[in-house]
Amino acid sequence: MTDTVLDKEAKSAAFALKIGWENCMNASDNALKCQSTMRKAAMEIILKTGYADDSVYDSLEKSYINNMISAEPDYEEINKTIDALAAINTEKSVELLFVFLQGLHQKKHTGTWGKKEEIIFPWIVNSFCIINVKCKNIWNLLVVIFRTEKYSNNERLHAKNALIKIKAAASQQPAA
Repeated sequence: MTDTVLDKEAKSAAFALKIGWENCMNASDNALKCQSTMRKAAMEIILKTGYADDSVYDSLEKSYINNMISAEPDYEEINKTIDALAAINTEKSVELLFVFLQGLHQKKHTGTWGKKEEIIFPWIVNSFCIINVKCKNIWNLLVVIFRTEKYSNNERLHAKNALIKIKAAASQQPAA
């Protein structure tokens, strides 16, 4: 069986994404910018192909976490990370998105919610509108968010819209 050009491109992107996190500790500013550009380009291909091997999940998780703990996060990289996970649409990618949402919910609950969380929250919640959500935990967390007054009306509206789309998608699926 031979790989198609798209398969080769996707595998190369997965490799580039992995390499994009290697040797970051001692890298110069220019090298860090180059690695970030390489990761984002790789994410674009992953987004287009939906390809993922085990290294892709690890690299996307690193992209999210490292940007979340950064004093100067790369919001474009965070957004591409979330979009790539939604495009992959596997049990593992959905689980990562759920973990990210849980982390944000915990920050809201503990009062450590800031501008970063405010920006990222709708991206994660909206990702559940385009993926095949079968996890009851996601549904339950979105219901809690929708009903929690700590969230703004806009944040609660994002949760409500995700719940509506998840329910609509579930009703369109044939019974097993």
